[in-house]
Amino acid sequence: MPKNLQMIIKNATARDPRFHHRVYEKRVCIDGVTISASSADIDQCQVLFMERLTEYLSQLVGETERKGAKRPLSMNMSFAEFSEMWFEKIHKNKVIPDTLYSDLAVFRKHVLPFFGNRRLRSITTADCIEFLLHMKGKGLSRTVEQCDGLLRQVLQYAVDSELIRKHPMATLKRVKGERENGVPLTKDEEREFLRSLEGTKYEMIFVVRLYTGIRPCEVSTVRLDGEFIVAQNRKQKNQKRIVYKKIPITPMLRPYLAKLKEALLHWDELTSRSSSFYRDEFVRHCPGDHTSYDLRTTFATRCQECGASEQAVQAWMGHSPGTLLGKVYTKLSDEYLLKEGKKVKY
Repeated sequence: MPKNLQMIIKNATARDPRFHHRVYEKRVCIDGVTISASSADIDQCQVLFMERLTEYLSQLVGETERKGAKRPLSMNMSFAEFSEMWFEKIHKNKVIPDTLYSDLAVFRKHVLPFFGNRRLRSITTADCIEFLLHMKGKGLSRTVEQCDGLLRQVLQYAVDSELIRKHPMATLKRVKGERENGVPLTKDEEREFLRSLEGTKYEMIFVVRLYTGIRPCEVSTVRLDGEFIVAQNRKQKNQKRIVYKKIPITPMLRPYLAKLKEALLHWDELTSRSSSFYRDEFVRHCPGDHTSYDLRTTFATRCQECGASEQAVQAWMGHSPGTLLGKVYTKLSDEYLLKEGKKVKY
């Protein structure tokens, strides 16, 4: 058993269950798979956890033995074979389907042709530098950043799996692509956009995005909670718990409330299409040279123009406050958020 897996198991078994909402809970994540148990009794929680952990490890050992005869020695794995395993076992369980589809497409187009049949252990820091320079030469700034991130994760998994001793990119500075700020819709463009959307199947998806500023990947998590729209804050997806944000129903969104309630009855169906489909729908209805992400920029711009406080807008947009005071001590009340939300009227 790999040493890193031994350490994970040792730490997990030694750690006491946490008490949360009157229930004891204990969990551990191994290769993207979460093993957990909960009970109102702490001893019962421990017993259940050990049973499930033992069952998982038995399955893991059995699977390894079954595949052992079919696979070459892991030390001789090619980069292509190992990266395929990483996408299937790790990355698939950490990202939403649209992100997985995008990452796979970029990886197969740019990274695999360069490293594909190379032995995993033969890849050096110089190879990684050559690849990044090759990509930068194409002028694909954001794609280079995406490739850099994916390559680092695959190689880190190889280190964790003890297939290579040292991460070839450990000493390399992370690549950051150049970002252009979005351009908000003008008020005339906004009115024309809404007129074009009226009565269409996906009208409320774009109305919600325009009047709440939520990210495209957060749309499927939208629900109504009294005077608020609640959605998962995907900016904080790496936290151990799911974080939600609350955006008040502003005077601009309120006229659409009945339509929204109707749409939410079959929201899963409405939000089930690919991201490229919604981008195409946006372009079909929106005047001017805009991207769908400009809806988020438009919301932030209108909030500032209407005099809503910066702290409230940060909370609605799901941004992390920039100061220690904001991160630790500032907890905005619903009353305050609603008061600021009423200002967003134009």
